[in-house]
Amino acid sequence: MVIWVLALYGWEAHARREVDPTPLNRADQAAYLNYARSMRETNYAVTGDRNRMPVFPFLFSLIYRRGMTDAEFLARAQSFNINLSILLLALLFLILRRFLAGLLAVALLVVAAFGVFVYRAATVQVEPLYYFLGLCAFVLLLQMLIAPRWWIGISAGIVTAVAYLTKASMLPTIAIWAAVFLAQAIWECRRARLAEVAQRLGHLLLVLGAFGVVVFPYERTSKQLHGHYFFNVNSAYYIWCDSWPEALAFTEAWRSGNVASDHVPSPAKYWREHSPAQIAERLLRGLKTLVTRSAKPAGYYKFAVFVILAIGVAAARQPQRARRLIAETPFAGAFCLLFFGAYALLYAWYGAVVTDSRFILSLFLPLMFVGSAVVRCLGTDDAFVIRARRWAFPSVYGAALICLALIDVIYNALRIARLAT
Repeated sequence: MVIWVLALYGWEAHARREVDPTPLNRADQAAYLNYARSMRETNYAVTGDRNRMPVFPFLFSLIYRRGMTDAEFLARAQSFNINLSILLLALLFLILRRFLAGLLAVALLVVAAFGVFVYRAATVQVEPLYYFLGLCAFVLLLQMLIAPRWWIGISAGIVTAVAYLTKASMLPTIAIWAAVFLAQAIWECRRARLAEVAQRLGHLLLVLGAFGVVVFPYERTSKQLHGHYFFNVNSAYYIWCDSWPEALAFTEAWRSGNVASDHVPSPAKYWREHSPAQIAERLLRGLKTLVTRSAKPAGYYKFAVFVILAIGVAAARQPQRARRLIAETPFAGAFCLLFFGAYALLYAWYGAVVTDSRFILSLFLPLMFVGSAVVRCLGTDDAFVIRARRWAFPSVYGAALICLALIDVIYNALRIARLAT
């Protein structure tokens, strides 16, 4: 079954690229390929502009050959990105199978493949890789709150660091997790022995230490070049602009050294120049855009709505089990709520500068994973009677996700056929 899903996905993704290739000047393709080319031609001595992170262009530098034209490099990179996404989906299934029953794991694989990856993989953008690494980091960090182990801690720190070096948006995740994990350790001080408390703090240091070791070489260079660790132009400057044209104008002046210190975007400057009403209006407008954009049959929106409704139905049908689940994993639940809430607010705020579904999609796989795990937990002994036959709630849920994904399968097949003729 999984082989057939991956084969169909690979056909549709490659066919989409062949019938409707994304030109070089769209999205960030040119920037990523230029970064990759610079890496290869300078023997990886280039430092980058602290806008795009190095892991993704590093992968493309491996397939670059001197003398390649832009068109040749673009075609090879787009094909490589699709093949990479197939590998990522296969690994994703193995991870999902570790936590979810067979049908649910297959359902989430289908959703990820045809609801998200097929629309992103044919463009040289970091998102498919980042979505995969972000989910891996999220799951490992969540496991550290539920059943901490030293090897999970090391893995969580390393994977989170690699995800961060893939896309800087990952940084708030480690901060949110550290705050929740520390709160959990303090809470458990009331009834835990001193040795157990020390072990919990050791786990915290293990995760943060593994994260720090991996990112330190990159951050040391950031400190030398820009005076700050974890420097990134998006979080340092762009997020405090009111629009993308303003961000572009600042970038041009900043790179030429023609910007006064009091004109550099910053939190203090933004608060000084905007009223509370303007700030609230920007945030509310951004939240509205996040909730309503991509509200169409094809794509991720229907899956997100469905999983939220499924959680509500499962909790309503099994209220005692839902309360017990919350009582048994309060800090894991708090981490999930803070993770989704904080990122929703950040992306809503940043929406005034750049509006693109690729940002909110970074929450999609974690949402589908958590939602499916909750449905499985609450609906294990719950069932629907259909045509005098009992169907377990998780099985109905998984089958419904696969049926919804057929919308995207058919949509892309028809689109490919139309463009190919």
